[in-house]
Amino acid sequence: MRRPDARRPLTLLEKATLAHVGVLLLCASWVFGGNIWWARIALSIWASLSVGLTAAAFLQSGDRGRDVRRKAWWLLPLLLFSALVIASTLNPSFRPISIEGETQLVHRGAARPDWPSTANPEQTLRAWWFGAGVYLSAFNLVIILRRRSALCGLLVLIAANTLVLAVFGTLQKLMGLGFYFGAATSPNPRFFATFIYYNHWGAFMILSLTTAAGLLFYFARSYEGRNLWHTPFSGALMGVLFIAISAPVSASRAATVLAALVVAVATAHALLRIATLRRASRRPVWPAILLLLALVGSATGAAGWLALRSIDERYTETRAALAQDQSLFTGRLELYRDTWELAKRQPVFGWGLDSYGTAFQLIRPHSIRYRDRYEHSYVNAHCDWLQSLAETGFTGTFLLILMGALPLYGMSAAAFRKPLVGYPLLGCMIVLFYAWIEFPFGNAAVMITFWILLFTAIRLAQLSPITTR
Repeated sequence: MRRPDARRPLTLLEKATLAHVGVLLLCASWVFGGNIWWARIALSIWASLSVGLTAAAFLQSGDRGRDVRRKAWWLLPLLLFSALVIASTLNPSFRPISIEGETQLVHRGAARPDWPSTANPEQTLRAWWFGAGVYLSAFNLVIILRRRSALCGLLVLIAANTLVLAVFGTLQKLMGLGFYFGAATSPNPRFFATFIYYNHWGAFMILSLTTAAGLLFYFARSYEGRNLWHTPFSGALMGVLFIAISAPVSASRAATVLAALVVAVATAHALLRIATLRRASRRPVWPAILLLLALVGSATGAAGWLALRSIDERYTETRAALAQDQSLFTGRLELYRDTWELAKRQPVFGWGLDSYGTAFQLIRPHSIRYRDRYEHSYVNAHCDWLQSLAETGFTGTFLLILMGALPLYGMSAAAFRKPLVGYPLLGCMIVLFYAWIEFPFGNAAVMITFWILLFTAIRLAQLSPITTR
């Protein structure tokens, strides 16, 4: 008699897939957030191994192979986007010239102006290499893994890894030590934990915080009727609280607001759940509700105490800016306006993937008269959506949206109510919203975690709803 898939041991291919994405995630998060040149190359090489895993999945026989091949059309947007990017590298629009012994890229126009082009072919290929490898690595979770416990374990790894990083970063901050406790130097003074930029930590933290919240409700439902404090529920609760506390400690205002939003959503969900269960069992509601509110209030107070130094720093900076009659958003809005102007010049295919910094010279050239007003150079637009339009145009941005939307197509509304599906997808949605005012996808660890969570949630939604509560 054949055992159901839920009880079968993991196959070698499933183990290899889990190990592959696990190493990708851990290395990216612990090595400068994946945002140092040699780390990005190493991650790209590792992510490239996903091609072999995908090929092995498509070559499977029987029901597994047929199921994989039915999902092949999900890769169509990636293939079209890859074709656009590769075509752009064959039609460069900037040319290298030597000025006072220094090589600079100068706009000379593409040989075929109506075709996809790029300002920097080599840089474009590197960005595509990394992005395509990460996407395919996460896509393998959908076509290869068939056990819910393995997917749940991957979510636990994501949350637990972030919890350790949050403790690491909090201790580092409270002790006033440098990057990696003084063992390395961060190129950005506003770092947190192993992340060079604290707002990148914020996006990474939000993805993991929502995952931990999903695990919290999953374990609460799975162990109903037992002593929850002797189950994984207690660990998930501590994880949610400690990860959330890292937001104000990191001194990131945006991360603090988003973390508060997630905690508020989870608290409201918990209050509704408690009220429903208590009334169904005819037990008093208020004692449990007051206990929960006291716990959240205590955690908020602890967060404020631990983050007192960070809060004071940001408050002083904000007051100094306002005292000089400077709007906190004027410079950012000017940057968005100029980025939109750049996008309008090449609206169909853009200026080339990862070519924003080069192409933006057309709007803000590197000259003496601009140096007092603007930064000397821009690598990011501080808005991933506008930067995508500038780099890949409406065509490439539409294909990027399809890469995430197509796998979600057809998912039932009931699936979103499952904690291990709804909460990770909530984290992905928040980061997509955050990308309107920051550049979270400029960080390797954020991009990797985003795609892993998206495809893990999709796979859990496809499997039996009984164990994905």
